[in-house]
Amino acid sequence: MQENSTVAQLSKALNQLLDAYEILQEEAKNLKDENTTLKEEIDDLELRNRGLDSRLCALNDTTKHNSNEMDTMLGRIENILGPTEEEEVKAIIEEEVESILETTTPDNTQNNDTSKEEDNKEIDLGRMQSLLNGFSN
Repeated sequence: MQENSTVAQLSKALNQLLDAYEILQEEAKNLKDENTTLKEEIDDLELRNRGLDSRLCALNDTTKHNSNEMDTMLGRIENILGPTEEEEVKAIIEEEVESILETTTPDNTQNNDTSKEEDNKEIDLGRMQSLLNGFSN
């Protein structure tokens, strides 16, 4: 009898192992299917990523090109319009600084007095000429 009970226990254990093996095979099949699906999704995402990267590069190139064109056009417009107020102000300030520096140096103080007298003479000559022209008309 013991042999029958042992055989029955072994048979029961063998059936449990076979059931467990079938369950494991089913789970392995499900995991393989899920793995395949995930790999396909990864491939699709990588393909989309490459497409987006190429679009991004194209947009960056277009943006750089448009920026360069706009800078060129702005430069041409500025050249056509002439110097800006800021440039004019800088030029005036530089001239004033130079004239102040010229007048403050010791050598130029004596020259400055004579140049003022010459300026006054030139102004007077200019006035006299305009008066003479006014009388002749």
